[in-house]
Amino acid sequence: MGFFKPFALERFFAKHEFSAKYLLCSSDCESMPIRELLAMEEGSDEKLLDLRLGYTETRGAPSLREAIASHYAGLDPDSVFVHAGAEEAILNLCLALLEPDDRVIVTYPGYQSLEEIPRSLGCETVRWELRETPARNGNARRWFLDPDELPVLSGGKAKIIIMNAPHNPTGALPTRAEFEAIISYARRTGAILFVDEVYRRLEHSHEARLPSVCELYEHGVALDVLSKHSGLAGLRVGWLASRRTDILDAVAVVKDYNSICTSAPSEALAEIAVRNLEAIAARNRTIVAGNLALLDSFFERHPDFALWTRPEAGSIAFPRLAGGGDAEALAERLVAEAGVLLLPGAYYDYASSFFRVGFGRATMPEALEKLESWLED
Repeated sequence: MGFFKPFALERFFAKHEFSAKYLLCSSDCESMPIRELLAMEEGSDEKLLDLRLGYTETRGAPSLREAIASHYAGLDPDSVFVHAGAEEAILNLCLALLEPDDRVIVTYPGYQSLEEIPRSLGCETVRWELRETPARNGNARRWFLDPDELPVLSGGKAKIIIMNAPHNPTGALPTRAEFEAIISYARRTGAILFVDEVYRRLEHSHEARLPSVCELYEHGVALDVLSKHSGLAGLRVGWLASRRTDILDAVAVVKDYNSICTSAPSEALAEIAVRNLEAIAARNRTIVAGNLALLDSFFERHPDFALWTRPEAGSIAFPRLAGGGDAEALAERLVAEAGVLLLPGAYYDYASSFFRVGFGRATMPEALEKLESWLED
């Protein structure tokens, strides 16, 4: 057993997120005030005011779990477990399932807790690295996760394969054939496939959306949260979904030792959001599409600044400095001189020339304009 390493990305945001004037690396989408959310359902304001502020059920309110389950084919409320955000869900799942020396495959680069929590529990963590394929035969560059690498990485011994799709920070999305090949390998070896799906519903073409892993695979566990596609990070409501109710039972034992339950007002507001999930996500897909077009034009105008590999889904991307420079030095200078914040790739323990941009918020055009003015000056 070991201690967690400092969460590099979160420490960076703790330093800059609430002081930088222009955030050009936010991972979440446009948020909304409570008033706007309540307006989606008549009478919801009165229901909220009458809500009793007692404990909630450990697994989440039955009506909330029913609303969440309705978004998954073949799942019922018992297949859903509500958590205080995605981070708690990741922690509780790992604590419930993993033991020292278990082999865990995890996509890289990625959100640090997906790798760090298993590592701190004494597991053998093996990185499954995304590749940036070159443009060829009329096809653009793309970030690619190769299913054929799994047999070597796992050796048939991986207890859990952890992936993130759509991917943070590259915006990569497996094709249906690639995803099914991953599931096929997991099925042959009996591995649990844990997929962080928090950017699902933000695909840049509707046809590209994959089914949830819990719909396709009997040992699949899906993670989702209202923070990203819905922009409701302040609610701190996420969930696990799986047909493996025994896994969720094990998670319940762990949750008794941390949050016990989530916030009653958050669950009530989350239930409204979940019942209107497609409308909220559609609004944010519109924002994402407009901002992505602006980024396409920006990187076309500034090829000497950075190389642009267009993301396939989500609200973030991972370009790299054209000259192979230090993105962290650039970010510190940029935020000091122009108030514009980028996230250096070093905070993913990745090559220093990469950086993350975020384009899910309505304020992104202004931030991008400030970056362009700074470059031109």
